[in-house]
Amino acid sequence: MFRIGFLSILLGITCICRAQFAPAAGMPGSTAIKADSSCFVAWGTSADAQIGLKQINVPDSGKANVGKDESVIGPALKNGVLSLGDGGSVIVFFSSGIRNGKGFDFAVFENAFNDSFLELAHVEISADGVNFYRFPSFSNSPNIQQTPPFGATYPQNIHNLAGKYRMPYGTPFDISELDSQGKMLPETFYYVKIIDVVGSIIFGIGTEDSRGRLINDPWPTPFISSGFDLDAIGVINSGPLSGIDRIESEALYIINEDNQIRIKTNSVLPEFRIYDWLGRLHYEHYRCATQSEVTLDKLSKGSYILKCETKTQIFSVY
Repeated sequence: MFRIGFLSILLGITCICRAQFAPAAGMPGSTAIKADSSCFVAWGTSADAQIGLKQINVPDSGKANVGKDESVIGPALKNGVLSLGDGGSVIVFFSSGIRNGKGFDFAVFENAFNDSFLELAHVEISADGVNFYRFPSFSNSPNIQQTPPFGATYPQNIHNLAGKYRMPYGTPFDISELDSQGKMLPETFYYVKIIDVVGSIIFGIGTEDSRGRLINDPWPTPFISSGFDLDAIGVINSGPLSGIDRIESEALYIINEDNQIRIKTNSVLPEFRIYDWLGRLHYEHYRCATQSEVTLDKLSKGSYILKCETKTQIFSVY
């Protein structure tokens, strides 16, 4: 019995390690989505990056230096790319929101120029910019020998890692695949975090997939374009409040007017708070029995989140 059980475990592990995932763009069974697909209804509206070193284990190697935060805003193939460096990251905000709909919900675009020179990244999403959920990732790429700086990584060995497909194709993600560990997931997400995979097969330096297996991709890449090169993130299933600048709860309205924001109601203003997309509090309003309107003139241009009791609304200052 012991031998049979042990053999079954070995066979199970072998099957997992040899599992083939969706192949390269254009191949039968590929999940790649082209940048000009009509399935995309929205794109990132702002971003904030933490750039990593060109080589994580060389402190004086300097940071990656291609692109800027604005490079990842808007549609793919429009604004260039942002290189994250070893282990670097970027949080992209979506005023449209992203929800768990039918099929894939969003796609991430990297700038790989062919089907095998792939630089990878983990993907996480959040409703509030603080609590993030990571997509379970799988890399079956052989990790006995280090993939050199311009070596090959194949899409069929990769699942739920951004960068799986060459440009102009995006790697899609389905929120249904998230493991919330028994917790109920938010209905709408406003943030996507992209975290560069350090492709080293040295424990303590390299990045692991969700099984604790080292992810082998081109490394080291001590260039100004080191690390994952994010182009854009396209939304497929947007939030239910996409494009609406009005909160129906208690007839509360947000009005852009004369470089000011007016928030008003037909009765009494309820309590609410205004945050920027990094979660920083910019304004807090307490209920007053006689106040039906408030004017804000100190908000900088950008997108904000207004939280009112059980309602949340996105608005922009132009």
